[in-house]
Amino acid sequence: MKLKLSFILVTMLALGVTAVNAEQKTVNLAEALQQQSLHEHLTQEQARQAILKMAGEYKVAFRFEELYSLKSDYKIKKDEQPSGHETVIVIENTPNKVSLQHILVGDGHVVKHWRQDWEFEPTKMWSYIGDYKWESIALSPKDIKGKWLQTVWQIDDSPRYAGIGNWGKENGAISWTSNETYRPLPRREHTTRDDYDVIIGTNRHALTATGWVHEQDNIKFDTRTQTALAREFGINQYNKIEGYNFKPAYDYWKNNAAYWSAVRNSWQKAFDQNKVVALKFAEKDEKAHYSYFNDQAKTVAGKSEKTEQLQVKAQTLLNQQLTEGKVN
Repeated sequence: MKLKLSFILVTMLALGVTAVNAEQKTVNLAEALQQQSLHEHLTQEQARQAILKMAGEYKVAFRFEELYSLKSDYKIKKDEQPSGHETVIVIENTPNKVSLQHILVGDGHVVKHWRQDWEFEPTKMWSYIGDYKWESIALSPKDIKGKWLQTVWQIDDSPRYAGIGNWGKENGAISWTSNETYRPLPRREHTTRDDYDVIIGTNRHALTATGWVHEQDNIKFDTRTQTALAREFGINQYNKIEGYNFKPAYDYWKNNAAYWSAVRNSWQKAFDQNKVVALKFAEKDEKAHYSYFNDQAKTVAGKSEKTEQLQVKAQTLLNQQLTEGKVN
C-alpha cells in the first residue's frame, strides 16, 4: 500500500511539474509575442531594398491552376507548369521608384518578358476597365500613405495591371500584397479563350530563402454575363541559379535598350495626354500588338540610330496600335 501511495505521489508531482512547466512556457510565449510585433510595415528604404532583391538570375517555375469551378457547367482546365531561365535587370532606381525588366533565355533565343515598376506614394495609377482599355485614377494622399504601387507591363511595355499595397514583415516573412485589381486575359489564354474577358485578382510578392515568389489569387470573370467561371491560383517561383549562360539576355538588352526606352517614352506621352488609352485586341489568327513592337525592335537592334529617330518610329507604331488615346 505504501508503495502504491509513493508511486501515486511521484506521478502527481511529475504531472504537477509538467503542468507548471507548460504554464511557464505559455507565459514566456505570451511575453515574447508582446515584446515583438509579428506584423510590421517596412520603411520606404527597407521596402526599396526588398524590391531590389528581386533582381538577379533565376530558374523560374510558372504554375497556374484552376482550383474549382464557380459555374455549374464549367469544367476546370488543365493546369500549366512551364519553366525557364530569367534574368531581372534594374533599369531605374531612385528613392521613390524602382523599375525591373525581366528577360527570358532558353533554347538559343531571348524574349523580352514583363516589366514591373514600383512607385512610392504616387498620385495616380492606370487601372484596367475592360475592353482592352485603361483609365487614369487619381490617388489621395490618405489612401496611398506609406504604400507602394506596382504596375505590371506587358512584353511590349503596354500596360497590364496595377495594384497598391504595403511592404511588410509578417511572422518573419517579407512580402507585399496588393488590393484587388482587374486585368485582361494573360497571353497564355489571350487567343485561346473567349468564355471570359477579365481576371479579378490579388498579387503577393514575397522574398524567400532562395529568391522570391509571385503569387496570384484570381477569379476568371465574364462581364458580359456577370458570371464567375473559376478560381485560379498562380505561383511563379524565382530560385537563384549559378552557372547558366545569361549572356544572350545581356547582349539583347545592350542592343535594344535604347529602342525600348523610346517605346516607354511614347507610352508616357500617351499617359500624359489622355485620361483613357485603349489597344487593338487581336482575335484568333491575328497579329497581336506586341508582335509588331518585337518586329520593329529587330530592325533597329544594334544600330546607331539617334534617339529622335527611335522615338519617331516607336511613337508612330504605338499610334497604329492604339484605338483610343493616341499621342500628339
